[in-house]
Amino acid sequence: MSRAEATAAPAAAAAAAAAAEATEAAAAAADAGSKRRSPLDSSAPPAELPEDPAPSTANPSSSSSSSSSSSSSSNSSSSSSSSSSSTAKRVRRTCPYLGTINKHMLDFDFEKVCSICLSNQHVYACLVCGRYFQGRGKSTFAFMHALEQRHFVYVNLTTCKVYCLPDNYEVQDYSLQDIIYNLNPTYTPQDVARLSAEVFYGKSLDGADFLPGCVGLNNLSKTDFFAVIIQSLCTIIPLRNYLLLLDLSEKQKYNSVLKTLSELMRKIFNRRNFKGIVSPHEFLQAVGVESKKKFRIGEQSDPLALFAWLLNVLHRDQRDKKTGGSIIHDCFQGEVLVTDAQSEEGKKTPFLYLTLDLPPAPIFKDSLDRNMIPTVPIFDLLQKFDGETDSGPTPLQRKKCSLYKLPRYLVLAVKRFSKNNFFVEKNPTIVTFPVKNLDLREYVHPDALEDNPVTRYNLVANICHQGKPHDGFYKAQVLHAPTNEWHEMEDLRVTPVLPQFVALSEAYIQFYQRQDIMTDGSLDEALQQKCLQEMKKVKTQAEPEDEIEDIFAV
Repeated sequence: MSRAEATAAPAAAAAAAAAAEATEAAAAAADAGSKRRSPLDSSAPPAELPEDPAPSTANPSSSSSSSSSSSSSSNSSSSSSSSSSSTAKRVRRTCPYLGTINKHMLDFDFEKVCSICLSNQHVYACLVCGRYFQGRGKSTFAFMHALEQRHFVYVNLTTCKVYCLPDNYEVQDYSLQDIIYNLNPTYTPQDVARLSAEVFYGKSLDGADFLPGCVGLNNLSKTDFFAVIIQSLCTIIPLRNYLLLLDLSEKQKYNSVLKTLSELMRKIFNRRNFKGIVSPHEFLQAVGVESKKKFRIGEQSDPLALFAWLLNVLHRDQRDKKTGGSIIHDCFQGEVLVTDAQSEEGKKTPFLYLTLDLPPAPIFKDSLDRNMIPTVPIFDLLQKFDGETDSGPTPLQRKKCSLYKLPRYLVLAVKRFSKNNFFVEKNPTIVTFPVKNLDLREYVHPDALEDNPVTRYNLVANICHQGKPHDGFYKAQVLHAPTNEWHEMEDLRVTPVLPQFVALSEAYIQFYQRQDIMTDGSLDEALQQKCLQEMKKVKTQAEPEDEIEDIFAV
């Protein structure tokens, strides 16, 4: 043995002894960490295990370069395994406090802001009491709530991840899926296609049954004009499918009105809803901000004005830059041919809804001293679009109108309210209308009949007003397509009604669906071809035959 080898042997032995002592110390620290608990009492959640320390190696200066490289590689591998094990330990499959979750207290319909500081950044919901708090780290409101109230389970309202505080580890358990789904309901194209074709029932936590899509909306103080428009839009199949399948992952792509409307529509059609009702709080707040408080909570407004404003906002946000169209125009836009009575020049004017003028209400009472409520057929109100009736305030402004392009969904607004210098008056005239097979062929311009082969509509939603102009309220009557049953919705109250009762209500806004709209929102081309052939057949029979000259006549 040389002198160098004799000197290196004791140094290597000392390094091995130091490594063994470090390994024993690390094992003792791990055992102590596994037994360690939160500073709270025995009911507190278990603390995270400390990271395993990397074993230290003593490399004497006399060691060779090969031993130095091997020790450095072992240190790097041990540190990488330690970091991966630490990351894995922050996610747990089980949590001892999942039993403290109270689903009856959860309500994800309200605005996602902290209940203390009103911040909308990094907001968490306590799954025990349902309150919203900001943050997850130390000294945050959620962290302090966990220490003070001993509520340990929270869900991030943006990422839908569940955490246990104050230990700050993520919980992944199958029992949390229904909570995550209620927070952010998601749908596939197959799910959406089945909504109008199959009957689905939901059951709330209290055992009450409900129909997804026909649920009550919470009245947040004079917000019935909001509710009737939302419930009516649920019957517009293409728009409903578009909102249910809208990808909200890109926050900067959509404005707040479209985003909150999509979230609200998903909750309305949620079969796993905990309460069987929905609160449109977030959507109402977004509309109030976007409209500069023109439509807001606590102040009654006109649902027709809200409908027109909402269509313009949605079209402006989703308008195609090349074609200029949008899902709003695909559903509601039609064209009217307006002809000047003097110049006989026609101009095509697009529309999203048509207004119908009521005849003046009677001033005098009948022989029994009762107020007479007249009735008028809807076809009398549609005569302004027959292309022959002059409409206009003065003879110089007389115009003739006829329908040139029929929309997929026809919206008719009956002008019941008129404002004078003193107050608002309501016309109580009852408009009689067919619930099915409203034929508009007589009101379509002859040159546009071939472009509009299907001219019949079915009623899918009806908004009516009851009471006086200032003290009344709005309610909606909607058709549930899978069951073919009508339901009347007045805030949280949802009751089935007969179609005959719908036809006798004081209709204000009506939504008609063209008969070639299928259950998935697409067009029935076979029906269009059939109607076109029938139209050509009728046109051929109506044309007079050429008279044959009788050469033998005297």
